Amino acid sequence: RASTAPASSETMTARSTSIRMGARTSLVWCLLAMLALAGVAPAYSMHEDQAGAYDWHKSFLGEATQAAFAGSKQNMRAFVSTEQGAIGAIEFKTGNLVWRHVLEDGDVVDRLLIAGRQLLTVSSGGKYLRSWSMRDGSLLWELVTYTAAAPSADAKAERDKDRGVDVLPLGADVDGDGDEDLLTLSRGDVALRSLAEGVAAWSAEAAAAFDETVRLHRVARVPSTGTFIAFGVTEDDGAPAAIEMDPKTGEVTRKAIATGAVGLSDCPRGTTLAVGADGNVFASGVTADGAKTYAVDVAKLLSGKTRGAVSFAPVAEDVGSIVRARPVRGADAASDEAAAGSGACVLVGSVGCALARASTRDGKLEYVRTWPLAPGGRECSAAVSSAFTSPDAVVGVGAVTTDADAGVAVVEILTLDPTGAVEAVRVGKPVEGFAPSDRGVAARAWINAYLVKRDGADVVAYRPLVVSADARLSLLGERGKMLWSREESLALADEVMFARLPPPKTAAAAKADDLRVRPSFGESLRTQVLAVKARIKRATADEMAELTGLRRGRGAKLLPTRDANGFRRQIIALSPAGALTSLHNGDGRVLWRNFLGGGVDAKGEPASAYTYAAVYRWRPSGTDESRDGEHALVMGTATDADASGGTKTRAVVVDLYTGEIESDVVLPFKAAHVLPLRTPGDGRHDGTNGEHASSSASAALLVDAAGWTAHAFPATSEARDAAYADRARISYYTVDQERNELRGYGLLPASVDKATGEAPASYRVAQTWSQRFPPEVGQIVGYAAKPANEIVHSWTRVLGDRSTLFKYLSPNVVFVATAPKDAPAGQSSVTAHLIDAATGRVLYRVRHADARGPVNAVVCENWVAYHYFNTKAGRYAMSVLEMFDDAEHRKGAAVGELMWSSLVGDNETETVSSLAPPPLRIMGQSYYVRPAATMMATTYSAQGVTGHQVLMGTATDQVVALDKRWLDPRRPTKPTKDDQEEGLIPYTEVLPVFPQSWVTTRHQVAKLQGIVTSPASLESTVLFVAHGLDFFFTRLHPSRSYDMLDEEFSYLLLVVTMVALAAGAFVTQGLAYKKDMEKRWR
Repeated sequence: RASTAPASSETMTARSTSIRMGARTSLVWCLLAMLALAGVAPAYSMHEDQAGAYDWHKSFLGEATQAAFAGSKQNMRAFVSTEQGAIGAIEFKTGNLVWRHVLEDGDVVDRLLIAGRQLLTVSSGGKYLRSWSMRDGSLLWELVTYTAAAPSADAKAERDKDRGVDVLPLGADVDGDGDEDLLTLSRGDVALRSLAEGVAAWSAEAAAAFDETVRLHRVARVPSTGTFIAFGVTEDDGAPAAIEMDPKTGEVTRKAIATGAVGLSDCPRGTTLAVGADGNVFASGVTADGAKTYAVDVAKLLSGKTRGAVSFAPVAEDVGSIVRARPVRGADAASDEAAAGSGACVLVGSVGCALARASTRDGKLEYVRTWPLAPGGRECSAAVSSAFTSPDAVVGVGAVTTDADAGVAVVEILTLDPTGAVEAVRVGKPVEGFAPSDRGVAARAWINAYLVKRDGADVVAYRPLVVSADARLSLLGERGKMLWSREESLALADEVMFARLPPPKTAAAAKADDLRVRPSFGESLRTQVLAVKARIKRATADEMAELTGLRRGRGAKLLPTRDANGFRRQIIALSPAGALTSLHNGDGRVLWRNFLGGGVDAKGEPASAYTYAAVYRWRPSGTDESRDGEHALVMGTATDADASGGTKTRAVVVDLYTGEIESDVVLPFKAAHVLPLRTPGDGRHDGTNGEHASSSASAALLVDAAGWTAHAFPATSEARDAAYADRARISYYTVDQERNELRGYGLLPASVDKATGEAPASYRVAQTWSQRFPPEVGQIVGYAAKPANEIVHSWTRVLGDRSTLFKYLSPNVVFVATAPKDAPAGQSSVTAHLIDAATGRVLYRVRHADARGPVNAVVCENWVAYHYFNTKAGRYAMSVLEMFDDAEHRKGAAVGELMWSSLVGDNETETVSSLAPPPLRIMGQSYYVRPAATMMATTYSAQGVTGHQVLMGTATDQVVALDKRWLDPRRPTKPTKDDQEEGLIPYTEVLPVFPQSWVTTRHQVAKLQGIVTSPASLESTVLFVAHGLDFFFTRLHPSRSYDMLDEEFSYLLLVVTMVALAAGAFVTQGLAYKKDMEKRWR
């Protein structure tokens, strides 16, 4: 029985404790398939000329956190950095991605700004300072601001506390080298750097100048004197500290700590500096408890007058206790300087949020605008932009608010005059498309101000770039229009699966659609000619592009309905925020989307509080099996003090044809495991409904993570009866990597209610077994299990001498790899364990010396393939294990006898149980492999006849396919005649990776996160999608396309060719006869 845990990726599954084998398995078809495959070359993905015909690649950036604008009116671009570590340029007119760079894992941009004609980024807590070309994204220069290694854990923790990072574009040449300069702050060090190559004119250890530990937050330049100011707080008591430095040398001229005022927040991102033109500098922020705001007169503090330098004020009642504070900064030198002159900041409290500004005369905060909190009570309902400078030299900010009832967004432009005046210059027309189920509230915004001609005069216009709660990035126009939108929620998708498209309404409509998209004779002929030229390497680059366009542009693969071969599907993607998106696998276009994180749940609570982490195929309870439909069960969790364990679960059933919600239930517990149940009429058990029905459930048991209870879902008699019928067979297990242990669970007995005759709605759960790995064996470094409802064509393997091996096909086999922690050189090892998840019994164990993890593995049918690193050889290695039933009555079974029993229907039916497993015969073999694996998967065909491919996600964010025949433990070093007849490949220590084996071809799937496959209705074809920051789709043919003609095959051309050949044969026969008669008469 399958089990899935939406809240924990470490929870795996165990299915039924017994399986049935031998019920009329067709050995004839197995033999035919083996004979057909014996002489086939290794399975490849595609040829070069086929790239782009059936595959597509979509690039994304992720959830934008910072943005800046540059370029002319005709060639304006938005430069964006994201939480996922991507930096890119977006074309303003179309929203297309111009260029993109993806940083390494953990390297996230702290600040993005434009200085001179360069794009600057500061990342990894100020460690990396990079300059990028705005035209093509090339890296101009890169600096590492610190390289000190951590001598101890305490030293690392100490450095991690210092998160103060700041970059101040000066817009002037301070050091006299002819180039603009910028001021940087990183880990307490202040440096003046040139924009030319980032070289430091000087660097000062400003934080070390104090006698006690000081965490510096911000740097500023005083316009009247040109000196540099750095501000921060002391670590021990949160007292304000300031330091002044000479702009030419970096020498510390003054420093001071206000010892009488303590309790300031040590969060560097919440400090605002208000710099006046007259030399006044005020630092403002909130106290550590969030109850007050403070204002520090930096000039008075540096002059030694510490007693009156700090003032406190209570927070406004409609804001409440401050949770977060964010200074309003600019994305270039002019706007950042203007923002410092305004002293603006955004305060988010427990009650509401506000745009405030600090006066440059006395530092007191003035509340400019206040708004309520967004649904969920965690974020501000208004997305306040960074500061911008309009063409008429006015500094301002934008505030984008959302009206959930009307489903619109309203843009308000506020000017922040340095003199203190605040004016709402523009309130834009409402922009539609912001309904709760569409994209939710606006989360972040940036304003692009530009000039337009109206009535013969230049007028300033505004275009907001908005990130909504579902991570979608949109550009809003002046007149209430949405100019374009990017589906960046796909870059965040954790759960991806295939689903069917709706059927054509009628047979006539299907025929009309097919005629509409069918290419003309001229297009087909041109495609054939270009394909031949491409195959013989004679096509030019333009001809290759034309061929790709012809293959993509026409054909039935883009129709929004299903086809008989199962090639047309939809790809369902779910993000943690609840963005559920359907993509057409023909070209990747969006068919529909629904934002589950918008609006409210079934109990009227904000849906944004949930984290959505699981999606399953589902058949709504009571649905007629004959009625066509496609549904999914989406589950998310949220904190709730009244729920069991403090967490509740939202279960939503969605119609995958339309994206509409059919049911919404809130459960008062955290569903840590989902155990599908068998229900009457379920096609999974009769094989009548193919691949779709084989993975759809209409009832399940949801296990409470805290209450040790399994609840029937949904709350119907059908679900209760199904749970009661399966109660003795259901088991599941968990993998606890922290405790280095596997634990198995089962249901305790429960009885039917005697009064009503109803089956129980819930069952108590008890632990049935545990498997703890001792320290000498090591810690868990990898694990894998079989997918639910695995399709197996044959349970025997026919050898070259006509004898048979019986596969051990228990669905409860779990692979676990362990390795000693911190093993010294020469003593490292990896131990592979095969464990029965129903009983906890160790079926097999093997140790690989001179090896280390991490280990990636895949379990399929009766074999396991896993990948690790061989320390002795300094290379990556793969091993394969195959399990066979070695019972006495199965040894020496002749294939002829089995075939005869199968044909006459004299099969014996035998039940093999995990409680009494047969003796096993384990075969294994190891190889070297070049790519480094980050994940592994395998292909499954519709009926299991087609051979498997092992799919391996590599460290280069690509996917390579290895034919399973290369991972055969019976590969001989010296093949015999029987081995050759069986089709065994001679053993070589290195697994070959052919150029055609790269499934993703030339593409990279940045931040590769998952590989998903699904069988098409046609036996030879498997649908494939890899997702991460990008999406890549293609079709795979593990055993080549043995049951289909190419889609470009022209029947008309075939008829014409046959007619021409017949005519040619007739003519040549007459000519030959005439010539022969002439010869005879001579």
